[in-house]
Amino acid sequence: MLLSRHQHRHCILSKTSLPEALALFYRTCHNLQNTLVVSHQALDDQHARYIGLNALKNQLGNSYDAVFIDLSEGLNLSALAILAGTVNGGGLLVVHLGDDWKNRDDRELARFLPWPMTEANHKSSYKCIFWDALHNIESTAADAVPSPFTTQWPENPLPSLTIGDVSSPELTENQAALIATLNNHTNALHTLLAPRGRGKSFLLGELLHQAKQDNLCIACTATAPHNISTVKHRFETLNSASLPFIAPDALLANDRHYDLLVVDEAASLPIPMLEDMANKAKTVIYSSTDFGYEGVGRGFGLRFSESLRQHRKPYYRHTLQQPIRWAENDPLEAWLDAMLFQDFQPKHIYSTRPSRLNGTDWLSHPDLLDQAFALLVNAHYQTNPDNKRWIVDDPSVTTFLEYEHDQLVGVALISEEGGLPDVLSGQVLQGKRRPRGHLLPQSLLAHEGFDDAGRFRYWRISRIAIASGQRRLGLGSRLLARIYQGAKQHNIEFVATSFAATADVLSFWLTNHYKMVRLGSSKDQASGSYSMMMLRATSPVANTKLEQWQQHFSRQWHRETPLNLRTLPQDLSALINQHCEIGDFPPLYQFTPKDSADLTLFCQYHRPYDAIRGQLLSLVLLLLQNKQLDENIPKDRLLLGCALNILSEKDAKRLGFHGKKHFYQALKQTVQERLNQLP
Repeated sequence: MLLSRHQHRHCILSKTSLPEALALFYRTCHNLQNTLVVSHQALDDQHARYIGLNALKNQLGNSYDAVFIDLSEGLNLSALAILAGTVNGGGLLVVHLGDDWKNRDDRELARFLPWPMTEANHKSSYKCIFWDALHNIESTAADAVPSPFTTQWPENPLPSLTIGDVSSPELTENQAALIATLNNHTNALHTLLAPRGRGKSFLLGELLHQAKQDNLCIACTATAPHNISTVKHRFETLNSASLPFIAPDALLANDRHYDLLVVDEAASLPIPMLEDMANKAKTVIYSSTDFGYEGVGRGFGLRFSESLRQHRKPYYRHTLQQPIRWAENDPLEAWLDAMLFQDFQPKHIYSTRPSRLNGTDWLSHPDLLDQAFALLVNAHYQTNPDNKRWIVDDPSVTTFLEYEHDQLVGVALISEEGGLPDVLSGQVLQGKRRPRGHLLPQSLLAHEGFDDAGRFRYWRISRIAIASGQRRLGLGSRLLARIYQGAKQHNIEFVATSFAATADVLSFWLTNHYKMVRLGSSKDQASGSYSMMMLRATSPVANTKLEQWQQHFSRQWHRETPLNLRTLPQDLSALINQHCEIGDFPPLYQFTPKDSADLTLFCQYHRPYDAIRGQLLSLVLLLLQNKQLDENIPKDRLLLGCALNILSEKDAKRLGFHGKKHFYQALKQTVQERLNQLP
């Protein structure tokens, strides 16, 4: 009999020394079978399994009777969220802080601080919010969720969580009903989105077993084999055969067609890849946690569901609400949901309505922080618990808030970037340095070769979200107008944005007077789209500079288009083309001093190859015009083939190179020789 389904979890907050806390943990867990200790420190642990905080992604899908997480040296919200979901009902979660935790240095803080700030000269404000939540200080409202933590350890060891044989537990009524529904709707697409601990993976293992018994051709895929351990265990408990797992890339590369394909942790895979999987089987089931577990926001479920509705097959959406890893109304789950995974409340009325908040400002508005974060979670594809701390603890981030009838309807996160010293900018330009933060000026320097981009000041709109019932009413544009005016008041030269490019999103930014300056060379692994970078100038001087940068973008676009370097949707390509006029810039394929400088950065430093394709084409066309290329000479064939996108690093071995490094060394040497020969 499995007892965990009928019990809540025990939660202890430890403030003693680490050795004393571990001794109490081992004593309390004496009767428990499966225990885990997680810490920044390397521990020689003889009593429990130990892993470092950086290895937590491998814990997806696992479960434990007791978990000890040491946060004394730094607060990691994603780690806490992952580990809390692995603790079985009746089990124990210990959060160890040690003494004087709020005032101690936090080694996790550095991840949220842009150059030149360090954890030595900046203190965390979010630690105060987390501390209050642990001690239930943060709210006196009637609907406040009480903290499940106590500082008192049990006097006696906790009892074992199992009695008798648990090798083959039974399905719950909800799981059995859902399996019946899935079996009755074959030749269809299904999503199974549910909170953690609801038995999704157990159900999928059972479903695959039943399909195997019916002699169906089955397969299971996920980001990594260790992340489907529950599916695998259930399937192999019921079958003598191994679970037929296949990696996502291999699945799409083969010609095989299946009767049933299960995609676990679907939100961890790019949407275009998931869409291609829809054609790999008669019935496809995509399973994922709706938020928090796999580092994604609820925007995934909304966007992907809309995509599946366009498919020729019927589409069904399912969920599981009853927890099976612990009892219903578990205090730990309720507290964690209240702190990190709240639902957005569109009807909430705010008596105080700050227009922008930064850093310590949030200490006076913890409820507003919860709702602003919830709004971002609902709108964005990728959001993880650590993003909530980033909003508070990154001093360069300011949150703009938009209200309608005293209700929160919009939020935008602004990162102040730029103002880099000339020496540092030069190092970024050459690819020698990548300081934390300052993403936009660094990209303009390292990828576009704009050598003065580092000295300007930018407000980068890193995320913007409008409540679902309030979209397409002009509220997003109204919020952008406020941000633009604020930037002008603070002598910021550019307001900027970077986003996964689609025609509708690009159209929104163009309508709000933003200009394109960079299009990424490869698809984002999460969204499956190319990243577009856009700017809006706030002064005549900045506008003159922006026109130069936009002209460079237009020239690059027209030079690279014939090379077919990107696979863009037709509507997006047409919209970009419509806004890429050459104007008074030099003739399209004329080789310019800027082209020469860019190629020199490629040859002598670390400029990416994908960032000089147009320049390389112009160089080769000039050499052809001057009859300076001989296709019978290997290095000239290499230069010509790369410029025309006929050859790539994939041809390295065939061309006699040891690998791609040797391939690029030869190309750089040839390009440099040709540059040296130019008048």
